[in-house]
Amino acid sequence: MNRFDKLASQWDLNPNRVESAIKTTHKIKALLDIKDKDILDYGSGTGLISFNLFEDAHSILAMDNSKGMLDEMQRKIQEADITNIKTKLHDGNIDAFPKERFDLIITAMTLHHIKNPPLFIKNITKALKVSGYLAISDLELEDGSFHGGDDDGVEHFGFDKQVINRWFKEAGLEIVYLETNETIVKHKNFKVFLAIGKLL
Repeated sequence: MNRFDKLASQWDLNPNRVESAIKTTHKIKALLDIKDKDILDYGSGTGLISFNLFEDAHSILAMDNSKGMLDEMQRKIQEADITNIKTKLHDGNIDAFPKERFDLIITAMTLHHIKNPPLFIKNITKALKVSGYLAISDLELEDGSFHGGDDDGVEHFGFDKQVINRWFKEAGLEIVYLETNETIVKHKNFKVFLAIGKLL
């Protein structure tokens, strides 16, 4: 049982997480047409991203490496009687991705938990259909205090946006949007970027 399994039942009670998911999905929907699209929500947690997209999407596959998070998400799916969201346990550090399956892949606040981000971006891009989009939202470079000293599973203290730009290009993605999208206010302010790339 990892720390995310233990936190799953209380995850949605954090207003910063809920607000961040809303801001991310609103910006994506403002920039991209997601109507009837097949979407991968990677690092889905309890589904805060997915639940802001399912009414427009054709299908959503939610992947996460925490069984506890996915169990909580599955409970919410069943309670709401949602039929177009499926869940799957998956570890992006070691597990393979399906090939050419999704119109859009979103991964929010997950990349800093990935051991090798440029390799992960290359691998997950292979799951896009031709002309599909990858959207990554995560922390900009920070001093390591975001998690309040609980760094279990934290591989990176945020990212430089220009490095993200380079990794997208190396994966064959054309950047269509790369900006600071929000600021999470905790004991200090932490900037969060949104990067969207299109598969060439």
